[in-house]
Amino acid sequence: MKMICINCPKGCELDVEQAADGTVTVTGHTCPRGEAYGRSELVNPTRMVTGLVRVAGMRKPLPVKTRTAVPKGKIDAVLFAMHQATVQLPIRIGDVIIPNVAETGVDLVATANM
Repeated sequence: MKMICINCPKGCELDVEQAADGTVTVTGHTCPRGEAYGRSELVNPTRMVTGLVRVAGMRKPLPVKTRTAVPKGKIDAVLFAMHQATVQLPIRIGDVIIPNVAETGVDLVATANM
């Protein structure tokens, strides 16, 4: 499988192969982060998720993000949870808005003070 590494501006073209025994080989990387990215992307791809959550009594929404990356297969569930949420003020950067969002083990946190 060919992919472009997104860990740094170099954008190395990776070639990632998985053998029958499950061994993953990554070539084309110029740093250890590229190798780790290729391996992870093949076996368990994850993404950071950002979005907006309603604030009670206000028109302006609160920007939020997952504290760490979540499995790609859970992104829709995380977005749905964001859509369903409404928060009360005051909110500070880093406040947990939804703990363990969509049962990912990852908290959804505020990225702005309001």
